[in-house]
Amino acid sequence: MKAFNYKKGKAVIRTLKEPVIKKKKLSFDRALYFIIILGLAVWLTSFVYNKTLWLEGNGQMLMEKVDVNFTNDVRLKEIYINEGDTVSKGSKLFNYFQNDFDSDASIVLKNFDRKEKQNNSLLEIERQINSKQARLKGLKERLSFLNIQEKKITKLILLDVYTKTKLDDLLTQKILLESQIKMEQSELYFLQTEKKLIQPDTQLITTSNEDYQNTYISPIKGVVGQILKSSEEACYKTENVLTIHNVEKVFIKAYFNLKDLSKINKGAIVEVEFPDKTTSKGVINKLYIATYKAPTEFQKKYEPTERNILTEIIPLHKEQISDWAKFYKLNLKIKVGKF
Repeated sequence: MKAFNYKKGKAVIRTLKEPVIKKKKLSFDRALYFIIILGLAVWLTSFVYNKTLWLEGNGQMLMEKVDVNFTNDVRLKEIYINEGDTVSKGSKLFNYFQNDFDSDASIVLKNFDRKEKQNNSLLEIERQINSKQARLKGLKERLSFLNIQEKKITKLILLDVYTKTKLDDLLTQKILLESQIKMEQSELYFLQTEKKLIQPDTQLITTSNEDYQNTYISPIKGVVGQILKSSEEACYKTENVLTIHNVEKVFIKAYFNLKDLSKINKGAIVEVEFPDKTTSKGVINKLYIATYKAPTEFQKKYEPTERNILTEIIPLHKEQISDWAKFYKLNLKIKVGKF
């Protein structure tokens, strides 16, 4: 057999280097996917947090105000202030004519009517005075007669013609008569005093409205809101002339669902979210017993009108008042902690 030889040498294994695979950059689709997932996670967390730990309600920022109006028709003469002016308590706001502002003729007629009533009152008082004086004169004459009778009866008693009983009866009549005279004199004095107070109007009847001019004084310190009337314009009863806002007294009327009644308490701290997304702290100052209809903007469309719990919320600190006043009449979100 032929001998079989193996080569005894080093084996050489050839290998190929694998090419380096470059990592792909984050694509737009993948980035959008992660953003959506992250957004959903944040929203879900926020939703669960709010529903679990907070009660939500709707509110409206208000402030103490005075609507200036009248129970009868008036005509404004001159307005001293402008919208947005700050006024103090007792400041003059405007002057006006009350009752007799329609025309000069109406003033003349009113003057005649007033003078006629005044004269009638004087005539009635004078009649009563004359009647009292006549009655008083008669009573005094009767008293003089009783005094003369007293002297005669006294002499006759001393002569044993009359008994003392006769004199006692006369003295009783005399005492009653003196009391009646004093009463009549008092009534006569009051009538004469009343007559002096009613002075006859001897002046010429004027056709000037200045006799009927009044000045309206501000009842509070505040800022003048919208002025709805102008100078020389008539303002009929129940119409507003202007509004004065007290910017130092702001509050929120907040409405909560009836099912949350047991968790809404007076004195509770609440979180207020303003339209610009800033937040502030407040405290429930009042909790109304009755339920109320929320404003239209808080009601759900095409659904029955709901009644809500009504509360009043004030700033937690006085320093917040100026910030709250900026959102007057705007709608707000209110949060109350459940625990």
